[in-house]
Amino acid sequence: MEKRLRLRFFALFTFLFLFFTIVMSLTFRELAISESKKKALDISELVRDTLTSYMVMGVIDRRDEFLSRIRELPGVESVKVIRGESVIKQFGPGRLEERAEDYMEREVLEKGIILDRLKEGIQKVEYKVVIPYKAIPTKGIDCLSCHSAKQGEVLGAISLTMDLTHVRNSVMNIILTVFLIAGLVSILSLYIIKKFLKPYVELIQETSDCMEKALKGDFNCKVETNLQDEGKILAEKLNKTFNYLNLSLQKIEERVTAMIGYGVLKTGDTISDTSKIVDELLRIYKFKRIIEKDKSKQDVYKRLIDVFSEYMSLDKFSFYEVDNQKGKIKVVWTEGSEGWCKEVIYENANECRAKRTGSDVDSRDFPCICPNFIDNETCYTGKLRYYCIPVYVGGQVRNVFQVVYEQEMEEFIQLLIPYLKGYLNESAPVLEARMYMEMLREQSIVDPLTGFYNRRFLEEIANNLTAQIKRRNSALGILAIDIDFFKQVNDTYGHDVGDEVLKEVAKAIKESIRESDIPIRFGGEEFLVLLVDVQPGYSVQVAEKIRKAIENKVINVGVVNLKKTVSIGVSEYPLDSEKLWQCIKFADVALYRAKEEGRNRVVRFSPDMWKSAEY
Repeated sequence: MEKRLRLRFFALFTFLFLFFTIVMSLTFRELAISESKKKALDISELVRDTLTSYMVMGVIDRRDEFLSRIRELPGVESVKVIRGESVIKQFGPGRLEERAEDYMEREVLEKGIILDRLKEGIQKVEYKVVIPYKAIPTKGIDCLSCHSAKQGEVLGAISLTMDLTHVRNSVMNIILTVFLIAGLVSILSLYIIKKFLKPYVELIQETSDCMEKALKGDFNCKVETNLQDEGKILAEKLNKTFNYLNLSLQKIEERVTAMIGYGVLKTGDTISDTSKIVDELLRIYKFKRIIEKDKSKQDVYKRLIDVFSEYMSLDKFSFYEVDNQKGKIKVVWTEGSEGWCKEVIYENANECRAKRTGSDVDSRDFPCICPNFIDNETCYTGKLRYYCIPVYVGGQVRNVFQVVYEQEMEEFIQLLIPYLKGYLNESAPVLEARMYMEMLREQSIVDPLTGFYNRRFLEEIANNLTAQIKRRNSALGILAIDIDFFKQVNDTYGHDVGDEVLKEVAKAIKESIRESDIPIRFGGEEFLVLLVDVQPGYSVQVAEKIRKAIENKVINVGVVNLKKTVSIGVSEYPLDSEKLWQCIKFADVALYRAKEEGRNRVVRFSPDMWKSAEY
C-alpha cells in the first residue's frame, strides 16, 4: 500500500511539476516576446518621429547618422526607411536600401497597416516589424506641407529587424533555473510528505490487513501505531472492536461446546465456525426434539442410523445393542457388510473390547487391537481401519457404535468422531428413558422367575396373533402344560426348591421350542406354549418332545436330585375352534384328561371331550 501511495504522490507531483514548468515557460516566452515587440514598435515609432522632425528642421541629411546609432542599440539588427510611391514621384527613388525588399514591406506600403513577423530557428530568433508613415498631421506637424500627397496616403515605412536570440537564451536560463528549483522543491516536498505520511500509511496498511483477516473470520488482530493524534484513537477503537468480537465469538463457541458436549470442525474462520456451531446446535436441538417424541428405542435407533448414513455419509459402520443381563450383543444395524465383527461377540458381550473396557477402541493405537474384527488381514495391511465408541446408558455400556474406513479417509473420520459422539451422547438419555419404559412394560408382561411371558401378555397379543394366523392361512398350536405332583415338592422341600423346579422345567420347555414360539407361565405350575404357524399334527410332536425332555431331566436342588414329569393337553387354532380362548380351554380340558389317564402323557383334544356348545 505504501508503494502505491508513494507512486500516486510521485505521479501527482510530476504532473504538477511539468504543468508548472510548461506554464512558466510559455508565460516567460510570451512576456519576453511581448516586451521585445513593444521595444521594436517603440524604436520604429521613434525613428519615424525623429525623421519627421529632421525633415521639418531641414536636417534630413543627418538621418544616416541617426539610423546608425539606432542600429547600435542592443538587439537591433537592421533599420531602414522605405519610400512610398508619392515620395518616389516627388523626390525620386532614392538609394537602393530605401526600396521595399519583401512582401511585408510592399504590403505595408500598399495597405498602410503594421505588420510583424517572428522567425524562430535553432540558432537564431529574429523579429521584424514594418510600420507605415502616412500623410496625416502628427503632433502638430502637417506632412502635406512638404509632400505632394493626399490626406492619409502612405508616404513610406520604417522597417526594423531585431535579433531576439539573447532574449530566448535568457528565458531558457530562467526556465531551467525555475525547473531545477521546482524539481528540488518537489523532491523535498515528497521527502517531507513521505516522512509525515509514513505513520498514517502504516496505520492504514495495518488496518487493511486486520480488516482482511476479519473478512476471513479472524478477529485476533491488533493495529499498532506510534501516532499520538486521531490516528491513535482510531487504532485503539479498532483494537477494542476486534477484541470484543473475538471474545464474544469465543464465548459463544465455548458455551455451545459445553451445551452439546463436543466441538465442531474448526477452519480458522471464526464467523464461519460460529455459524457452523449454531447450525450444529440447531440440528442437535431438532434431533433431540424429534427423538424425545419417538415411541420406542427402535425409532431412536433409526434416527441415529439416518444421521450416520445420510447426514454424515458413512458407508461402513455397525451399531450394536448390549444386553447386560444375558451378557449378549445383538446387531441393531450394519452398513457396508453383513457384519464388521465376528459372531463370538453376539453370545459373549465381553468379547467386544469397547463394551468390556468401556472406552474407545482405535485400530491405529495398535495393529488390529481387537481380535474379533471381521477381517484382520485387511486391518494388518492398513487397507481398513476402525473406531469403536461405547455408549453409556443408565451408567452401563448399552450400545456400541463402530465405524470402518479406508486409510485415505482417516483425516475425515477423525474430524467426524466428535460429531458421532455428540449425537450418540445426545441420544443416550432418550434411549435410557425408552429402555426403562420397555423394562417396566416387560416387568408387567414377563414372569420374573421363569422369564416366560405372563397371562397379561397373552391378553394383549391375542387379537393380533389370531389375525396374523388367519391372514397367513396357517395354524396355531396350543400346549397346556402342568407339572405332575408339584405340590409335593413345595410341601416336602419348600418353596425355594419349588422355584428351582419351575425354572428348570421352563428351561427345558424353552430349549424344546423355536424362537418364534411363545412360552407363557399361565399360573402356578401351569404353562402355556403357543406354536406359531404349525402344520396339523406338529403340535403333538412338540408336546411329546417337551414331555420327554422334562422326564429325562435331573434337577439338582442342592440337597437332592429330583426328576419330574408333566402332563400336556394339545389343541389347535382355528382347527378346533374359531375362538382362541375356546381353543385354550380345549387344551386345558385335554390336560385334565391326561391327568385322569395317569399323568406324564400328551393328550390331543377331541370334540367328545367337550359337550357344551359354547365356551
